[in-house]
Amino acid sequence: MRSFLSILRSILDAVMDGNGTITTCDDSVISHYTFYQYSLIPAVVLTLLFACTKTRQQRLTDFLGGRPGLVAPMNTLTRQSRISYCCAFGATAFLVYQILLEQKFAIDYQGPLCFLTLIAILTMFVYGIVYFPVFACLAMKSAFSFGLGSLYVWMFLAVDVYEILDCDLTEKGRKVMLARSLPSVGCLAYLGVSLPIRFVVSCYKKQYFTGPEERTWESLDDIKESYQGLHVRKLFRPPQLNWETNNDISRTKRIIMRYLDKWIYHVEPGFRYPSLLVSVLFVAACVVYMITVDLMFSSVDIFDVLIATQDRRLDIIGWHKQLAEDPLVTEERNQIFSHKHDIFVVETSLVLSIVLSYLLTSLNILHMLASFRSNLFAMYKGDFRTIPPPSSKNAVWLCTGCIKYTGFQVGFIVWGYIYMSVLLFGLVFFLALMFDGKLMELVEEIRNICETWPGVVVAIVLFIIQGLLAKFVFLQRWGRFLRLDNRNSYFIFAYTSCFFTTSSWAIVIGSSFLARLDSSTLPRKFECWDSGLSAYTGYVHMEAAHTHPVVNVFIRLLVSLKQRRENNSSNPATEINMVLNFDSNDLEGDMRYSRLNSVNVNAKFKWFLVYTLLQNPQIRMYRKGYIQSLKKARKRGLRVPPSDSPISLIDIDQLERQREESIRASLAPSTRHTAFSVPGSSSFRAPPSLVASEEASDIGVSAEFPQLSSFEGQARSGDRELLVPV
Repeated sequence: MRSFLSILRSILDAVMDGNGTITTCDDSVISHYTFYQYSLIPAVVLTLLFACTKTRQQRLTDFLGGRPGLVAPMNTLTRQSRISYCCAFGATAFLVYQILLEQKFAIDYQGPLCFLTLIAILTMFVYGIVYFPVFACLAMKSAFSFGLGSLYVWMFLAVDVYEILDCDLTEKGRKVMLARSLPSVGCLAYLGVSLPIRFVVSCYKKQYFTGPEERTWESLDDIKESYQGLHVRKLFRPPQLNWETNNDISRTKRIIMRYLDKWIYHVEPGFRYPSLLVSVLFVAACVVYMITVDLMFSSVDIFDVLIATQDRRLDIIGWHKQLAEDPLVTEERNQIFSHKHDIFVVETSLVLSIVLSYLLTSLNILHMLASFRSNLFAMYKGDFRTIPPPSSKNAVWLCTGCIKYTGFQVGFIVWGYIYMSVLLFGLVFFLALMFDGKLMELVEEIRNICETWPGVVVAIVLFIIQGLLAKFVFLQRWGRFLRLDNRNSYFIFAYTSCFFTTSSWAIVIGSSFLARLDSSTLPRKFECWDSGLSAYTGYVHMEAAHTHPVVNVFIRLLVSLKQRRENNSSNPATEINMVLNFDSNDLEGDMRYSRLNSVNVNAKFKWFLVYTLLQNPQIRMYRKGYIQSLKKARKRGLRVPPSDSPISLIDIDQLERQREESIRASLAPSTRHTAFSVPGSSSFRAPPSLVASEEASDIGVSAEFPQLSSFEGQARSGDRELLVPV
């Protein structure tokens, strides 16, 4: 099974016939396979040494003093040491590049193809153990780990630099190899400088074999200034609307900045991305950069050789037309110039497509960060419109998806970049054919293209027409509102266009967003089959479940309060110290103050509880006395207005007297004519007490009046006039 770049290099070697630029170092003194196989020895030794400095926390804690302990290479939920972890992952970027596109494993295997998968799994195991000490030294944060980690990183850096300088390459080949190895060498150089500095700092803090201990409690200021605390404090503030405009910024620049903030990336103060997410996207960006460098120089070399071949043919037959020249020679010369022009068009299209793909992939990675932040905030709020809720999948499914996220994200980004390059090359080459030559040649080329690819042209024109009609014809206010204006025209066009709509645009959009794990290319009902989206969903749920800022701050406040109470409470050691250093009067006063302080705290807490219950407007309507009075009033046909006063007292007798007075007042002679010309009727205003509810339907009313023998009628909700017989 041959990889993409290996096939490209085979074509390059066949075309160049050994005269091209060599960018690989296969004849190096240090063999790739031998180096990583022998690197297992120091990696295992360092891992065991790191484990001896750790103690077991749960099992066999008394055996051998609790050592060795379990060493974790990285806390996947941490937000600390993001740059260091990015460089640690970036040091492995060249290995990822070789695995994905060159299939270069840790074992030189030439056997049957059926065992290739086993060799690949064994290679992942070898690479993981070799780079394990680099991550472990960052996680342990001790002088011992930083010192050994520095020596280990220097070994990798020295080997990489030696390979670049020792290879027998041309000047151009050495530049290409240096440009391709720049991310991994730069990351190793950063670690080679930062780890010794951390070693010195740890020695100064006397953290020789153990890292800084986790604080059992934090002060309120520490919690407030953490990034979770800043997020929680922001939730309690009203949103700030920025009405001010900077006149110094031009309108064009303001529009561009607004577009970038909305669609690409915007800064969110107080938010920190997980170290794992940043590291994975950084590795993917490094691998894409290496592929771009390799494709650029390889393709340029191929086209240079092709143009040189045409130049040699011109050297034979002559570059210019001679007198009395054979027409066949003239025709061949014209064909050669035409071929050179075609080669130039293809080369320009390929280089432009590679550059555009790299830029779009970089912007896509930035948008992934912003999308992850938006999805995580939505998860914090309980908004599951984009990401399925955790109840839709079990915990095992989400955990396995989180485990698979790192590999899936890198693989999707790399192959999405390759597919996008192929797609953009076809598009750029198509546009180059359209705009190549003079005006008449352009018209002829367009006619030929339309005859050859009518479906493509129709699809492009139809897409443009759909957008224009939707904005200026079908929607109100030029597309500002999702409300149809010319409905019949819309129905006719929608019916007609359904026969021309194909999946071509879906393929284009799907290829552009193939690297996005948060945007599935499958329909909503089939998203469960998208392994990339499943991995992303598991990772987001895992982050939201363990890093929710409100829950985090709440728990930290509880722990801080508990620790503060424990520190304030007296223990035997404290009592002995007090007896030895203070006299009896001071001791008695301090103990009395401690008891009074405890009583004051309890009294304050009870008073705050009572005050909160009295002032809470949500629970005033559910008090026992108010509900009982409301039931009695409804049985007697009285209307009780809702009240949220702290103490609601309902006098039912007073409400009944008010109803009778309002009825007597309503029977007074009316100064106006009857509301309806009904013979023998008189109109009066119904008192509010007769209306039981504003939301009720028609209700029956029966009452006795002093001036009338009986009264029966119908009152509707909200009616204030009633027709009664006279």
